[in-house]
Amino acid sequence: MSGMPVSMYSRSIYESLRALGVATILVSDDEETCRHSVQKVLEREGHHVEAVESVDGALERLSARKFDLIVCDYRMPGKTGIDLLAELGRLHSVVPVILISAYADHSTEVTARAMGAVDLLHKPLRRKELIDCVKRAIGFQR
Repeated sequence: MSGMPVSMYSRSIYESLRALGVATILVSDDEETCRHSVQKVLEREGHHVEAVESVDGALERLSARKFDLIVCDYRMPGKTGIDLLAELGRLHSVVPVILISAYADHSTEVTARAMGAVDLLHKPLRRKELIDCVKRAIGFQR
């Protein structure tokens, strides 16, 4: 890294990926199988994906680098996807968030959208639905 500060280096990589049309996506889900499945699907679409197992992990990554999109499970032990949306709102973050859930009902969806989620997908996730939703959220039309 030739003495370049980590934040400067991360920003440089982020800007290079954006110039190539690659989105940097953060996936947060406590279920390892779902987390890795979402990561693999999005990586096969050409995106740079980082995965964590909690909202606290997501907030830690967000403090270190920029992301174009967050895909986050709604219900996890400890903090929930709604807690993440609240924290992003407090930080005035403009990163779009897609929530995913096996437990969401209409009320959950209304709450999530009111707090800034761009979409809520229901588990089990369908590959095409995830890809289409991600494309809409980040504005890439490949």
